[in-house]
Amino acid sequence: MTEPDDPVMIVVGGGAIALSTAQELCALQGHRVVVLWRRDPDFTRAVEGIGAVHIAAPRPDSAEALDRAGVHHAVTILALSPDDQLNLHAALLARDANPRIRIVLRQFNRTLAHKIEQNLPNCSVLSLAWHSAATYAAASVDPSCFRGLQFPEPDGPLTGFATRIAESCGVGGETVAGAERVLGARILAVDGKTAPARDMVLAGRAELVLYGDVAGLQSSTPRQPAARGHLALGRRLRSLLHRGRRQPPRLNPILVRLALAAFMVLLLGTWYFHAAFKGAWLDAVYFVVATMTTTGYGDLTPDRSHPVDIVSAMVLMLAGTIITGLFIAFGASLLTRVHWVSMQGLRPVHRRGHIVVCGAGSIGSQVIDLLLTLGKHLVVVEISPDTAMIERAREQRFDLLTGDASRDATLDLCNLNAAHGLIALTNVDTLNLEIALGARARNPTMPIVLRIAEASFAASIARHFEFETTYSAAALAAPAFVGLSRFPGSRGRVAFADQEFAVGEVVIAEAGRLTAPRDAILLAVSRLGDFAIADDVAELGPGDRALVIVPLAPFREGRSTLAAAAERFLPGG
Repeated sequence: MTEPDDPVMIVVGGGAIALSTAQELCALQGHRVVVLWRRDPDFTRAVEGIGAVHIAAPRPDSAEALDRAGVHHAVTILALSPDDQLNLHAALLARDANPRIRIVLRQFNRTLAHKIEQNLPNCSVLSLAWHSAATYAAASVDPSCFRGLQFPEPDGPLTGFATRIAESCGVGGETVAGAERVLGARILAVDGKTAPARDMVLAGRAELVLYGDVAGLQSSTPRQPAARGHLALGRRLRSLLHRGRRQPPRLNPILVRLALAAFMVLLLGTWYFHAAFKGAWLDAVYFVVATMTTTGYGDLTPDRSHPVDIVSAMVLMLAGTIITGLFIAFGASLLTRVHWVSMQGLRPVHRRGHIVVCGAGSIGSQVIDLLLTLGKHLVVVEISPDTAMIERAREQRFDLLTGDASRDATLDLCNLNAAHGLIALTNVDTLNLEIALGARARNPTMPIVLRIAEASFAASIARHFEFETTYSAAALAAPAFVGLSRFPGSRGRVAFADQEFAVGEVVIAEAGRLTAPRDAILLAVSRLGDFAIADDVAELGPGDRALVIVPLAPFREGRSTLAAAAERFLPGG
């Protein structure tokens, strides 16, 4: 329940990201949420439905609109529209009106985002493509990975939270501490219980939740989540039945008509000249073929004293010339098309163990970077790749196919039966679903990762079509934007063991006593650029960058979880 004198948080934007972030903010206590965007009755109803206030303005990045939103009393402005310039302009105007306001920006350009953070105090900038790409990339490598991130930001290794069965990764009977050494990862939960004792012995069927470097986790990566294996079996059976009903490929109708016409002329000509040549069938066929192909050896000729024979031979010549010319024209056209398709990059892929990335836009490009860093073989399908992507494919030696991934002919070129996985990352949700369904028909057991914009639609697709790794970019980013509104090191949220945890990156101060919150869990540390799994806060030193998670439940009311956690890491905590 908000009060009129509660501090204000302003969200600028009118899309799924802005609405999801406003909803997350409304779930917290102690402030009012105002969404500033253009007039839209449907959007207004959605904003009011989550408990926020919609301020309609023709220009959200104007001083007048910000004043109406209460910028003078606001503690934070989150500029989350799809327009980088509008976001930056609105944020700078808000800082002019309220020098103490905290700024959170959405920017597509990751390089610009980093420079803005370096030069604008009390400001955090997040690239949606970069933030969500880590989860898409991690899930494509390890289907049991449910959240990915780079640590440290922005150029650290790809890390992730994943599930395992103890015996399947060779740690059944080990203690938690011993299993962590074997796996090179932190064990965060065992059979749904968090913070397991270090000397606890793991049962063979124990369900583990791990955090670690995705590259290091690959040795224990399951091919497919074991718990859903019966679903994969059902899909394979349906696929086999479907294959049994497939019709043979259709022949080109023009080619069929030409072939039938040539055959009919050949039959008629042979029938007539068989009688003309006194019953010699082979001579008749030989003469008709030589005449139709305009070869004309002259060793067999019609009787020139019979006008019908002469006319028949002339008809054969004309028919042969026309049909031969049409065959040549058709063949040239076919070869030209084959050459054009080859120039476009549509060619059969002969790789094995590759990952197919469908869509090379802002998120797809980041996913490609992360997977190439892991040394993965890639096949990228993009309907209109830019010159930069074409050059990257040539330099970094991945296959780039220029085509529509939703078309069966394009998917057939990707050698999906031998692929490790597929990621559908186009900007159209239904197109991603169509790609995924087409890929499943070709390889029912292949892990498929789906990008879906709207969170509830993503959940529905995951539920009804049995795509376990379906993620909404808005749902991934909203918790990070909410955390950044209070704490610069927020990295979003992760859920496991029936709990939600805030994820944050903390830079340890140069001096002072280091104590952690009682329920905080240390995951990893970056020391002088080197990543390492860590479990003891006492081992952290000045200048280290620590990644921590803190349960959200105790902090649902009052101050931000990560803000409270950060203060405990800082001197005097």
